[in-house]
Amino acid sequence: MASLREVQDSFAASLRDPAVACAVLPPANLAVYRNNASHTFRKSLEITYPVVRRRVGEDYFRQLSAHYRQRFPSRSGDLHWFGRDFAAFLDDYLDDSGYRWLADLARLEWSVAECSVAAERPAIFADVLTRYAAAQFEHLVFQLQPSLKLHSSAFPVFTLWSTNQVENAPPVDQSLSGETGMVRLRHESAEVRTVDAGLFSFLSALAGGSSLGDAMSTAALDGRALTDALGFVFREGLVCALTLNEAR
Repeated sequence: MASLREVQDSFAASLRDPAVACAVLPPANLAVYRNNASHTFRKSLEITYPVVRRRVGEDYFRQLSAHYRQRFPSRSGDLHWFGRDFAAFLDDYLDDSGYRWLADLARLEWSVAECSVAAERPAIFADVLTRYAAAQFEHLVFQLQPSLKLHSSAFPVFTLWSTNQVENAPPVDQSLSGETGMVRLRHESAEVRTVDAGLFSFLSALAGGSSLGDAMSTAALDGRALTDALGFVFREGLVCALTLNEAR
């Protein structure tokens, strides 16, 4: 007699692959469950990746969903996580095609989706810097909003995303230069915006735990550019906490 685990594994495998027999249900009954599971999986992807779906069309998105489900079956009962590996799947699936930009677009859309389950912490503002001596500034470590995601792409994915917030959007010229930008939760909704390369490098260094001095060096910012970058992070409410790390 099959164990409960074996019955569950058999049922799950047969939902994904019609060629796999189920230990507890005949094919006719199983078809209802299989169709429902496939429909739910695809609809969850459509909710998470509406721009990818608009760009490739309904039929091709259905094919992508089916192939993705075979490669990355759901490991969670939470529909939110169904699309977690979609960008990685597209990287491999579209590797030899002219559509690799779709993977970067999917990464951007996944960050938007993650904002829906992220925390938005109270921000601190620039006046907090008055607590520190000027000589300590370079040793400050910034804790940024947990929802902040930074993206750099060789393709104009931010333009693609913004243009395709409506149905029947015109195509975006893929020969446009690549873009850098960020996604973050702001006032309970996702904010998506481009930032210039210098600011992007600075934010990436801060997000990676670099001190202010090291982030300034990494981004090759002069004094004026640093002032502008600090103005941005505080003005946009991106800083949650500051710590001083003078250990060298």
